[in-house]
Formats: sequence, C-alpha cells, structure tokens
Amino acid sequence: MEWKIEYIESEGFLYIKTWGAITSEFANTYVKETIEAANRHQCHRQIVDHREAVFAFSLAEYYERPDINRQMGLSLTWRIAMVFKELNRDTQFMEDVFRNRGYCFRQFDDMDKAKIWVLGNES
Repeated sequence: MEWKIEYIESEGFLYIKTWGAITSEFANTYVKETIEAANRHQCHRQIVDHREAVFAFSLAEYYERPDINRQMGLSLTWRIAMVFKELNRDTQFMEDVFRNRGYCFRQFDDMDKAKIWVLGNES
C-alpha cells in the first residue's frame, strides 16, 4: 500500500490518496500520519481517496477500526469523506460502523459530492 497526504490550504481540508491493498497494519500507519498532519494544520476536514485501493479487512477488522482510530487520536469532531471506486456492502458497513461510533463519516463514489459534503454543513 502507498499513500500521500496533502493539505489543501485554499479550501481547508486534508486530501489523503491511497493505492494498493489496505491491511490493518498499513491503515494504522497512514491513519497515524493523517492524525499528525491534521494536528499540524489544525484541520478537521478530510477527503480520503480510496478509488485505487482495495481493503483487505476481515469483518472483525472493519468493526474494530473506529476504536483503533480513536485510540490513535482520530477525533470524533473531524468530518471525513471516503471516496471509493464503487460503493458496496463493505463500504456501507464501514460507514455504518463509524457513524454508529459517533464519527462524522460518509462514503462516496463521486469526488465532487464528497468535497461538497466535507466542506459543507449538511449531515
């Protein structure tokens, strides 16, 4: 897995781009770097572009991810849009688990819609 984290200062959000297979181990590393970037830029809005990535998570790993992220320092106040090549049961399950744990989190298959949501005030 590879990733790039970029602060889009003109619009006030972090853009995280991922490629390849995402395992829990890699997710821990890129989430840690994302948290560091968010704190450095004092930015609580993120677009995570997973359109060129594949999740290699078990059902249990999807379920545990919000708690792991919270322990690492991911704040419930952050607004996170995840963009996928296509939406499916796994992406919906991920959204449901994160939202049920109190995160402001939505899944998208359209970058423009994700950007509108992450920058807006709609829920």
